[in-house]
Amino acid sequence: MQKLKLVKSELIFPVIKEILDKGTSARITVTGMSMYPFLRENVDSVELSKVEFSDIRRGDIVMALRNSNEYVMHRVIKIEKSCFYIVGDAQQVIEGPLHINQVIAKITVIWRKDKKIDSSNIWWKLLSKSWLTLLPFRGFIIKSYGKLCRLIREEFI
Repeated sequence: MQKLKLVKSELIFPVIKEILDKGTSARITVTGMSMYPFLRENVDSVELSKVEFSDIRRGDIVMALRNSNEYVMHRVIKIEKSCFYIVGDAQQVIEGPLHINQVIAKITVIWRKDKKIDSSNIWWKLLSKSWLTLLPFRGFIIKSYGKLCRLIREEFI
């Protein structure tokens, strides 16, 4: 079994960008909680693929480079002619505008343990679009879900 090595994103993403520029995809482990509940920290991994701005759609998850030089993986909520806006699945604050050259990659595959979920899967797309529609209610939904999980754990453990 290979030993897992943790590397800071600012060190690894320039290398990943080179891999993507050669037409190859790259797989990384999800870190952070901003994409919960769709992507889980240190449980899920994603496959990044190079993408043209014209191929990005509302609901897609993209890797982007912020103006602060930080990399972020969030869902596209709005696309305009030369810019786009993103939001984390666990967030309510929309970030943007980000510009065409700030798109690094599109997430094309989600790996949940050993199960492969294609981002073009009809159920995945339906859930993603529904979650975007629920943006104003996310805080309440996530808090309620957390409380429900705690109650169930307390009741059955």
